[in-house]
Amino acid sequence: MSKQSDFFIVYFYAVQISLIRYIKRRDFIKVSSAAGIAGIVGSRYDAMAMSSDMRVEGFDLHPFIKEHPEAVFINLTSVKEKTDSKAIYDAAFKLSTEMFVKSSKGLPNSTKITCKPNWTSSRIDKNDPTANMGITTDNNYIEGFLNGVKTKGPQEFYLRECASPNSWDANGYTAMCARNNFNLKNLSTRDFWELGDEIIFKEINGTVFRKAGYMAPMNAPGTFLINLAKFKSHQMGITASIKNLQGITGRKFHQFCGGHFDIFKSYDKRYHEFFQPDYMARVAELHKKHVAAGIPRWDTVMDRPPYGGGLFMEQWVQRMLDSFSVTPTGINIVEGVYGRDGDGFAGGPHDGRAKDYMSNNIIFGKDAFRVDIISHWLAGHEPGNFGLFHIGIERGFSNVLDPFDIPVYLWENGKSKKVKLDSLTRTPLVTYYLRRNTNGQNEEKFHMCDEPFDYKAWKNGTLTRNETPAVRALGTDSDNKVVMEVTVPEKGDVYVDILNKHGELVWRMHADDLEPGTHQVVWDGFSSPGMYNTYVKGMGWDAESEMVIYT
Repeated sequence: MSKQSDFFIVYFYAVQISLIRYIKRRDFIKVSSAAGIAGIVGSRYDAMAMSSDMRVEGFDLHPFIKEHPEAVFINLTSVKEKTDSKAIYDAAFKLSTEMFVKSSKGLPNSTKITCKPNWTSSRIDKNDPTANMGITTDNNYIEGFLNGVKTKGPQEFYLRECASPNSWDANGYTAMCARNNFNLKNLSTRDFWELGDEIIFKEINGTVFRKAGYMAPMNAPGTFLINLAKFKSHQMGITASIKNLQGITGRKFHQFCGGHFDIFKSYDKRYHEFFQPDYMARVAELHKKHVAAGIPRWDTVMDRPPYGGGLFMEQWVQRMLDSFSVTPTGINIVEGVYGRDGDGFAGGPHDGRAKDYMSNNIIFGKDAFRVDIISHWLAGHEPGNFGLFHIGIERGFSNVLDPFDIPVYLWENGKSKKVKLDSLTRTPLVTYYLRRNTNGQNEEKFHMCDEPFDYKAWKNGTLTRNETPAVRALGTDSDNKVVMEVTVPEKGDVYVDILNKHGELVWRMHADDLEPGTHQVVWDGFSSPGMYNTYVKGMGWDAESEMVIYT
């Protein structure tokens, strides 16, 4: 036996003995197609081909994304101009083919994919056709992303938006959906009694809503919602993913940000049953409570009724979270190839106009609150200054406020790398969210909400970092490489080893100065099904698990 083999076997048994204190677990990984042909590591390992009749009839999110709803991922694009439609399409297509995988254990390909872009009011400026591009989710990005998802199996795509269907033709939305066979319907200009089975009602019993109607198939069973928002400023701060969801509701249900007014005096009586009879009093009481609790800027008074003040914002947040409570999302994405400042539309501080910036970041994750907290931070704001996040915690939808308590990963070429939040480039986007105008304050209409916030006093949430060392297999990525996660308790050099059933080392990864937290590891040398032992080891700590791979 060679000295090298002796080392491997000794190492194997030494680690086995040292790890008795850890619970041993076994991960079963199904490989659904021929895998690792280019990564064969020895003569004992032969690539296994899959027979032509063994088709995968399902899809799923990438296993690392799926298993880490507490995380937010950043994909950096390199688009030079917002008018470079091909570069934007290609970036979206590439990302979606990495974010989604074929999987026999995921969702069936018959699943209806619902997509909510941000297609709010936007009209072509005859003097500058590109001037208003930043108001909405980029059309090329939507097209590229959904076509990438289509390659993984699902074929039915439904796009719904309550805002401005009269501008769909001029903005190219109708043509884009037609050439890709995406289902696009105007369901927002008719009342619920005219829609029949094309509106879906959900019981809520919230602060504002008793029940709400959604444009079918939004919120229907057996659907997967891709929430595809835009990175831009708005009266609510940064629009992002939570606000984007108000646009899936039907006529008269969707006017969340239209002001704090009495719907019982302005809506057809047939709508009254859907609202709490005392919702205005409830909102006023909660607003008073939250001012006393010290939610930043909540004492702001209205600049122009019915918009702009803390009472209005209380109404919007409560109504938004009522709807959010019955709206499960599959994935939340904020498209920030270019971002926009100002009022969310054409207005802004640049001689009365808004401005677009090549921010080149795509922010995504399963948890909409965490995605939006990071989006606000990347837009230059301090998330603790926004009441939405405070009330989200109060209502049980979130458990985190401090953006530095959220694990953030850079996503590149199908792999994620844990990074420090303050290593990322921010793109300041001024907003007209709750202008400070009390106690002698006279803040500019368009401003940053970047004043310091004491998160220690608001630690309602829990830290997301698991400091117990661990290693486990999650599944396979779009290239059928085995995806694992390792949890590192302290910063330092880390080894990840994979040994076969004979105790032979078949693959090793070494990382210098790895940060504490959970990291993605991709075994790019896999070539044969079987049983393996996986180990992660640092200075003074280690962990193990078993992994079984089968076709």
